[in-house]
Parts: sequence; C-alpha cells; structure tokens
Amino acid sequence: MMEMDSLCFSGSWSEQDYQEMQAQPTYRNWLLKLPGAGQVGMLVFQSVPPELQILRLAVHPEWRGKGLAVFMLDKLEMQAKMDNLESLWLEVHSANKPARALYFKEGFQQISCRKNYYQRPPGDSFLLIKLLKQC
Repeated sequence: MMEMDSLCFSGSWSEQDYQEMQAQPTYRNWLLKLPGAGQVGMLVFQSVPPELQILRLAVHPEWRGKGLAVFMLDKLEMQAKMDNLESLWLEVHSANKPARALYFKEGFQQISCRKNYYQRPPGDSFLLIKLLKQC
C-alpha cells in the first residue's frame, strides 16, 4: 500500500498511519493487481453505516486513463449496496481536476468546501457525496 501511496500522493501516509488505520474495525483496503503488471491501483475506505468514506483512491501513473479507477469505484459501490449503505463520500483537493472530473462523471456531487484544508500541496478540500438510496 505504501509504495502505491508514495507514487500517487504528494502527502503520502506513513507506515504508522496504515498500521493505525488497519487496527480500526471499520477500515479496509484493496489492492488492484493485474497479471504480469503487479499492483496498478489501490482503494482505501472505511464503512461507518450508513456511509462509506473513501480515504484513498489511486492508480499507478503508468496505468491511468484505462478505466481502472472507474472499475474500483464500481466494485466499491456494489459492495456498499450489498452492505445496505446509503452513500459514498470523500474529500478531494480542489486542484485535483482529473479526480474531480472522475467523481462528477461517476455521480458524486459537491456538498461542501473546507478552505485551506490541505497542507501539501496547500489548497481547499471539496467534500463530495454519492447517494446510493434515499433515506
């Protein structure tokens, strides 16, 4: 996880961060591996019913633009629906236009903004949500 994290995020998490998260019963992570290619993606999330929070979604730089992020989001949404969760939500850096475009294309909507939330690189955070079923 840490290798993929450091490849894809400027503010990568430490080994201690991952160990602390793995100790949480709500935490899960998926590594996407392809035969002959190895690790090409990762998804880190926690389920706190009735919501599922996406903490990290990343695709190896050499594998971007091939639909792998959409694939992981689709699988996550299927899992959330099987678990009878009502929504997916996440925070995304305001400057991360490719990620924002992906999430909007996949049905997420912006519901809030946290000014100056991120440190590395500095910037605002957009809170996005995708409703899976009506309350």
